[in-house]
Amino acid sequence: MKKNMLAMSFLAVSRLWAQTPEVVLSPVDHLYVPAGFDNNDNVELVVTGYFPNPCYARNKVEVDLKDSKINVKVTALYRGEEKSLMCPQMLVPYKEVITVGNLQGGDYEININNEDGNGLKDNMTVIEASSNSVDDHLYALVDYVAKDERTGEISITGYNFSDCIQLDKIEYLSNKKDTISVMPVMKKVSSFCPMKMVPYTHVITPPSETIKSDKMLLHVRTIDGKSINGIFEVR
Repeated sequence: MKKNMLAMSFLAVSRLWAQTPEVVLSPVDHLYVPAGFDNNDNVELVVTGYFPNPCYARNKVEVDLKDSKINVKVTALYRGEEKSLMCPQMLVPYKEVITVGNLQGGDYEININNEDGNGLKDNMTVIEASSNSVDDHLYALVDYVAKDERTGEISITGYNFSDCIQLDKIEYLSNKKDTISVMPVMKKVSSFCPMKMVPYTHVITPPSETIKSDKMLLHVRTIDGKSINGIFEVR
């Protein structure tokens, strides 16, 4: 009897996911806009939301830049029916890191799924870089950012690609709203740089008192020009 029930459940799921999915706009809840990008940076935004049930899945992100407007379309794939047993009503959180790319210095308007005025909207300023280098600093190679819920400590973990460099300082830049950019700045301590992946963990102290939201995004810049992003509650 149990084998028959399992077989029927498997068949139902297989039929559900064999259907041609419908492409829909993802429900967006919050837009995080890190501060401090210049015209040499790879601009990134972070958007979060909740799918109404597990029959929704992330699809793709489309970015359209028109003059000073950044229009972003975040879509999802939907398979199933709202009343299906395979689609129980439960919120499924998601986070999407949106790569905008290199932008000229200036002020920009950001629209996320805002075709009908029901999406998200914000503004950002890209500053002029002080040099033509990719970054003003050499950043660390970061794998992830995590918070110890017992102690409240936040740390970044990754690898130094050689022992000829070491952490010099960690700089912070808050957008005074909901996002803190974290810049782990490295310094060169030797001219001989053999490849040697040295693991590290650094405790960081972002200025959470500058955040006005109950949650903050830590946008950690990394050596490859991208970022590692974590969202944490502000105590």
